[in-house]
Amino acid sequence: MFYNLILMTATTLLMRFVGVAFNVYLTNRIGAFGIGLFSLVMSVGAFAVTFATSGVNLAATRLTAEAIGRSSDIAVRQAMRRCIVYSLCFGFVGSVGLLLLAEPISLGILNDARCIRPLRLFSLSLPCISLSSAMSGYFTAQRRVIKSAAAQFFEQFVRITVTVHTVGLLAPKGVEYACIAVILGSAVAEITSFVFSFILYRIDLHKHVSHSGEADKYVTRKLLGISLPIALTTYVRSGLVTVEHLLIPRGLKRSGSSPEAALASYGVLHGMVFPIILFPQAVLSAFAGLLVPEISECVARGEEGRIEHIASRVMQSTLAFAVGTAGIMLCYSSLLGRAIYNNDGASALIRVLAPLIPMMYLDHVVDGMLKGLGEQLYSMRVNIVDAFLSVILVYFLVPGFGIYGYVVIVYLMEFINASLSIARLMSRISIKIELGKWVVKPLICIVGATSVTAIVTSLVGPSGLGTAGDAATAVGICALTYFVLLRLTGGVSGEDLRWFKRAIQ
Repeated sequence: MFYNLILMTATTLLMRFVGVAFNVYLTNRIGAFGIGLFSLVMSVGAFAVTFATSGVNLAATRLTAEAIGRSSDIAVRQAMRRCIVYSLCFGFVGSVGLLLLAEPISLGILNDARCIRPLRLFSLSLPCISLSSAMSGYFTAQRRVIKSAAAQFFEQFVRITVTVHTVGLLAPKGVEYACIAVILGSAVAEITSFVFSFILYRIDLHKHVSHSGEADKYVTRKLLGISLPIALTTYVRSGLVTVEHLLIPRGLKRSGSSPEAALASYGVLHGMVFPIILFPQAVLSAFAGLLVPEISECVARGEEGRIEHIASRVMQSTLAFAVGTAGIMLCYSSLLGRAIYNNDGASALIRVLAPLIPMMYLDHVVDGMLKGLGEQLYSMRVNIVDAFLSVILVYFLVPGFGIYGYVVIVYLMEFINASLSIARLMSRISIKIELGKWVVKPLICIVGATSVTAIVTSLVGPSGLGTAGDAATAVGICALTYFVLLRLTGGVSGEDLRWFKRAIQ
């Protein structure tokens, strides 16, 4: 588990870093308006991906993990055959549907004819996205994280290579062609990544060539029982999120912004700020991904005590990490915004959203634990309520208060979502919450760490490395000081470190 955790963390961090760097490149080449148009296209593309995958990733993870728990190679192969057929069906239907509906969606819903060709191009990659999702679930259940990591690296390499080349050729023709160039890079990357993942999958599957164990005669029923309820709920939620994202630029226009300024503001928030806010979450994504099969196996063995212990430690670690991250983002938002995007608007939004980070990160890992406990439908119901309320609030608040009205909505919905998820987790398992150790000590430590960093940087003077170097230096000193203070105050105790060591061995 330690090997997989480290590899997943390193991979996700690197992918997020490359993604942010790539966003900076795209912002410089096509501008905030171009990023806004791309984000608008992908708001529809995200719904298409939701339909194409239709819960197959979790189904593949759960079914494969259960088959491994029964030491049945036959059941492993049987489960994946069903998942691949399922992926092919939904992937091709989604692809044809988006191809046919691209024009009416662009003209009737997006009100922008420039979205037609990007959507049609994106539709070609949907079958490959669906199949890759199933194989990713298989690798997660098998703890073959290195194979998923290799596929991600390959996909990102292809995406950047193709996009940089095509943006250079097409961007001078206008923002529509710039968007086509970005979508083309993504489509080619998804297709080649699927081929690469499929080769790795076939190689790995040879480890299950024996006829050990028994076939599961209910595997199709289990597959549909896991995936279809998730699919139906994700359709609703993704549809609502798509409506929400379409309403934001319209609401900004109604607040007095020009169409170009509205789309640019939307691009700054979703194309620049959220990637920065969610970048450190890569560390926790590794935890959340491994928690699903880990807790599923504990449930199958009836190890309730271990589940409670894992949940308690994970929540404590998450809050310690998230509080520190929030403090750093809050104090160094100006440095980060200038260093990464050279955009004061991005700096201001990073500063405003930073206090929400602990709730966002905790909600993320709690959702992972709920999935491991088989509570994925509850999580999706909560997400649907979240999305429905967001649509209503966006419609009424954004026209009156602009982009900061949307920020208020994000705060409110995240608080509701996280509260409901945590309440559900605590109703399933017993968790002893220690607010002093989990929240108060990290808050004191991050205040101390930022104060020490301010003193050190003022004494040392400018680093001479420019804005990026100053930001990296300040964040590095603050993070190190924060960890030292956590150890000194008992926010992270020797017992915690020993538990972590035992857990990963």
